[in-house]
Amino acid sequence: MKKLSDAADLTTGSPAKVIAMYTFPMLGSMFFQQAYNLADSWIAGNFVGADALAAVGTCYPVTVFYIAIASGLSMGTSIFCSQNFGAHKYQDVACGMTTALFSFIPFSIVLTCISYLFYPYMLSWLSVPAEAYEPTSIYLRIYIAGLPFLFLYNICNGIISGLGNSRTPLLFLIFSSIFNLTLDFFLVILLDFGIVGISMTTLLAQAASAIAACIVTYRFLKRMHREQTEVRWYSKSALREILSLGIPSVCQHVFMSAGQLFLQSIINSYGMVVMAGYSVAFRINGIVINSLMAISNALSGYMAQNMGAKKFRRMHQGYGICLLISCIFSAAVIAALMFGDAALLSVFLEDSPDKAKIIEAGQGFLRIVAPFYLLVSLKIVSDGALRGMGAMTLFMLATLSDVVVRILFGRFFSDQWGISGVWMIWPAAWLVGTAISFGAYLVKCRKFKRK
Repeated sequence: MKKLSDAADLTTGSPAKVIAMYTFPMLGSMFFQQAYNLADSWIAGNFVGADALAAVGTCYPVTVFYIAIASGLSMGTSIFCSQNFGAHKYQDVACGMTTALFSFIPFSIVLTCISYLFYPYMLSWLSVPAEAYEPTSIYLRIYIAGLPFLFLYNICNGIISGLGNSRTPLLFLIFSSIFNLTLDFFLVILLDFGIVGISMTTLLAQAASAIAACIVTYRFLKRMHREQTEVRWYSKSALREILSLGIPSVCQHVFMSAGQLFLQSIINSYGMVVMAGYSVAFRINGIVINSLMAISNALSGYMAQNMGAKKFRRMHQGYGICLLISCIFSAAVIAALMFGDAALLSVFLEDSPDKAKIIEAGQGFLRIVAPFYLLVSLKIVSDGALRGMGAMTLFMLATLSDVVVRILFGRFFSDQWGISGVWMIWPAAWLVGTAISFGAYLVKCRKFKRK
């Protein structure tokens, strides 16, 4: 088959150069994706009020739950496409693309309907304070309405990335971020639509990215079908394989979201000031973790293609390169946060009597969590390697251990050490998860060390 001009073969060339060219656009995509999330927090805190900021932060674990499902299924699709692309099984790649879309988009519509029935129970479980209940409810309802776009974007993005193209998703998100900020300016700042405006900008920006990603995916599919003698649009065996690769990733994100939702209910019991401070600080933490996840996802695609091509030594080289990139990034972030966390937190807050207390609450979280970013780098990179190699059971075990620590010890740490104890759950969970994930990678490596 003629090589696709927008696809990239990750099985040839210098591993360092290939990974850099593949990873840095993913980091850029993460940056712009987080940019319009942070824009919501900044605009909520400066132009709407503390109740809106608390609403966005409180909904964050719920929205992460939905993102978890979408990105997990996307990861399964991406790994399936990567492995078959690396093995030059282009007909299977094309069939996997359409099978994923025909299966997961209808699922997202059903999920949207179910979520509308149960969202009041979500708010109740989160223990949302009375003063933040109405804006939180509005934000969540509008976000739920955009779930089909969320799934469409993630599945298409997984397909595109699985074919070695990480630049095109970056262009989508640059456009989406600019679009989001423009809408925020008009709907929230000029027209004073408040939390409704913030919610609608997120939905519309997601829709724009989804449509653009769908168009590019269709072009890939059309070119693949043009050179095939037999076209298969749907395959149960392909779906089973995608699910076998994707469900552990879904479980990873869902388990993490469940652990986060549990901790959120504890955090909410400390009141509005702590909620607002944590909301801002957790967004900053989210940028760091998602940056590391971008490197991890790039490693998964790289490992999957080379796994399909049976280039095992090249896989190990890629792991070392991604780990080095992650550690350098984490060290720089730790240094920046240790000296500039107050200034960074204050950017997202309007002047108010509680501003100093909110900043103090956010600092408390960051100063306990940030020093452990080097540790979590090792975990997240090892997770990416396990996904790319198809070692999904080991990968899911490492993730589950992280969540078990959060759920079993969250209330105990809170009772013993107050809110600082809640913050200490993050490094405690990372320590256990890292030991299992890195150990699992070493075990898996033994299988390939002589190949």
